[in-house]
Amino acid sequence: MSKSKAAPVPRRPLHFIGIALALVILGAYFLLPFVVQPERGPSTVAMLTESKKANELGLFKTGLELIPLAGLGILLLGIWNVIAPAASRAISLLMSVAGLLVVVYYINFFRDYAADEATFINSMDIAFWIMLVAGVLAILQILIPRSLPDERYRIMKLYGNQESVILFGLLLLVFFIGIANPRFLQERNISDNLQGNAYIAVAALGMTMVIVTGNIDISVGSLVGLLAVISGRLVVAGVPSPLAWLIPLFVGAGIGAFIGFLVAYLRIPSIVVTLGMLSIIKGILIIWTAGERVTDMPADYFLSQMRPLGIPMPIIIMVTLTIVVVLWMRYSATGRAFYALGGNAEAARLSGLSQKRLLMTVFTLNGVFVGVASVMYSTQFQIIQVTPPPALELSIITASVVGGVSILGGTGTAIGSTLATLLLNFIRSAMIFINVSPFWLKAVQGLLILATVLADLIRRRRQRL
Repeated sequence: MSKSKAAPVPRRPLHFIGIALALVILGAYFLLPFVVQPERGPSTVAMLTESKKANELGLFKTGLELIPLAGLGILLLGIWNVIAPAASRAISLLMSVAGLLVVVYYINFFRDYAADEATFINSMDIAFWIMLVAGVLAILQILIPRSLPDERYRIMKLYGNQESVILFGLLLLVFFIGIANPRFLQERNISDNLQGNAYIAVAALGMTMVIVTGNIDISVGSLVGLLAVISGRLVVAGVPSPLAWLIPLFVGAGIGAFIGFLVAYLRIPSIVVTLGMLSIIKGILIIWTAGERVTDMPADYFLSQMRPLGIPMPIIIMVTLTIVVVLWMRYSATGRAFYALGGNAEAARLSGLSQKRLLMTVFTLNGVFVGVASVMYSTQFQIIQVTPPPALELSIITASVVGGVSILGGTGTAIGSTLATLLLNFIRSAMIFINVSPFWLKAVQGLLILATVLADLIRRRRQRL
C-alpha cells in the first residue's frame, strides 16, 4: 500500500522569522547609528569604517563585514522558509549557523574591550545592540518547536549531502578560527580567500562535468598555463584586450574537442589521453617561451583586478558560472544526459543517447571553462608565469571530488565543487593564522579525497542492497 501524501503545511508567523531578523540586521547595519563618538556624534558602521581617523574611540572593527553577509544569508533562508514552510526545521539549522557569524564579531569585540580595559560601552548606540540581539535570536530560533509533516523535509534528508556538509564546515571554520585569531576575519583576508582561487573553482566546473560522465582530465593544469601565456602574448603583440580574453576560450575548446575525439572515437581511456596531453603541453610551453615570463600587458587587460560595483571580478565570474552550470546540468537535456552516461553507460546507449556526441561535448565544454580560468589566472597579477602553480590539476580535481562528484561518475553538482574550492582555500588561510604549516594542506587534501571516495563507495553499496 502506498503511503498517503502529507497535508501541506500552512504558513504561520513562525515561517517569517528569518525575513524579520534579516531585515532588522541589515537595517541596523546600514541605517542606524552604531556608536556615539566624541567629535562625530552618532556614527553608522559606514561612517566608522570609512577611515582610521573616523574611529575616534578605537573600536574593534575586525569581522564587521561578516554581519551584512550573514544578514543576507538569513534573508535568503527566510524567503526559502516562506516558499517551503514544510522545510522549516531544516532551514532553522542553517539559519542558526548564519547567526553565529553575527555573534562572532561581538565575542571578539568584548574580548578586545576587556583586554584594553575600555570604558566606552555606554557610547555604543542602538544598531550595536539591535544586531547583537538579532544574532542571538537567529541562533536560538532553532529551539522553537516545529512540526515534521513529511519524510522529505527531515534535517538529515535535506542536509545529508556533500554540499551541505561542506557549507556547514566552511561556516563553522570561519566561526572558530575567527575566535581563535580575529585577524582571520579581516575584510582583506575574507576577500582574498573568496577570489584568490576563483579560477580554480571555474576550472573545477568543467572538471565536474567530465567526472560526472565517468572520465577525467589531468591535463588541465598545463592547459591553464598554455592558454594564459597565449592570452598574455596576444595582448602584448597589440591584440585588443577583449579579443585576448576570448581567444583562449576557443583554443581551449579546440584542444578539449581533440581530447574528446580521441576518447570517444578511438576509445582511448581519458586518463591515458590527458596524461599524454599534459606532457605535450608542458613541452610546448618550455620550447615556445624558453622560460621567459610575459610582462608589459596594457592596463585594460587585467580583468581579474576590476571591481564593478565594488565586487572583485573573479567572484562575479565564479558565482555567475556556478549558477549557470547548476541550472544547465539540472534542467537541460544534455546536462541530464551527462549524469545518465556516468551512471550507466549501457543503459544510456539503450535509451538512445549518443555516447560519442556526449563525450565530445563534455570535453569541449571543459576546454572552454579551462579557457575562462586561464584568463582569470593571467589577469590577476602584472606578470604571467610560464609554469602554472604546482599540482594545479590536483587542486582542480580535488575541488570536484571533495565537492561531492563521484569519481565513478553519475553524481555530483557544480555548487559542491565551488564550495569545496572555497573550503580548501579557507583551510589554507586558517592554517597560517593558527600557526600550522600550510604544507599540511596537501595532507588535508588527500584525507578529504579518501574520505569522500570512501563515503561514495559506502553510499553506492547501500543503494545496491
